[in-house]
Amino acid sequence: MTQVTPAMVPQATLTNGVRTIVFQGMQHVGTEPFYKSVVYDLESALSDDYALFYEGVRPANPADDAWFDRTVTGGADLGTTYRDLAGLCGLRFQNDYFGLLARDARLHPASHVVADVSTADLHAEYDRLMRTDAVFADAMREKERARAGAGSVKPDGLERIVAFMRSGTDGQREIGGVLCRGFMTLVMRKDASADSEDQSEKLILDYRNRVLARALLDDPRPRIYVTYGAKHLPGVLRLLQRNDPRWRIASVKWLRTIDRPDDLTGTIR
Repeated sequence: MTQVTPAMVPQATLTNGVRTIVFQGMQHVGTEPFYKSVVYDLESALSDDYALFYEGVRPANPADDAWFDRTVTGGADLGTTYRDLAGLCGLRFQNDYFGLLARDARLHPASHVVADVSTADLHAEYDRLMRTDAVFADAMREKERARAGAGSVKPDGLERIVAFMRSGTDGQREIGGVLCRGFMTLVMRKDASADSEDQSEKLILDYRNRVLARALLDDPRPRIYVTYGAKHLPGVLRLLQRNDPRWRIASVKWLRTIDRPDDLTGTIR
């Protein structure tokens, strides 16, 4: 599956004729060649006077951090989970490569911007949606009931594959790695090809799109390079165009995240 129908992310160059924004779609787990290619492009962008904008929900205070862990991540340490998943699937965790830019961030902090929300911001938006959006509120209450009934978050298909690999023989783990990469490819392609009915995306996707778009519009610098989850690109572009209809995609290339890149084409929906 990873060869026939590969998971891909866009690297899109956006412009309104005055400013340029390069949006590099990301995913948390992928191949080493993909992440090395991204870091190389980021280093080149810095030398061309781009500001770098990153994704990353920031901690705020113990109460809101605990709410985030309980409500959004299901109590999991996401960094550890992604790193374990990468190891079991024969892939890499993206944060292990962004450390290469840490020295430049220390020397030139203004060029490195975490353009995301805090756990307190997310909690406040969650509470607002619970008050004003009945469909969202019903979905979140149903999720809480399901979680309470199961005693924990129910494992999804990928988590079952991970559990199988951890407990299996060497041969079973090798097969599990192939299944894991195939499952991730399937999920990535599904996410990229259709709108989700998951109400939580109003919080995790739509709200953060608005925050990122506002940060991009408020920053006066003419060139910005964004690394963010690939699914954020269509919504952010629509918000930019709502502010200025001249914003458009000037060019786009596609990168394979689960295997070494080839000449790839895709569609941004």
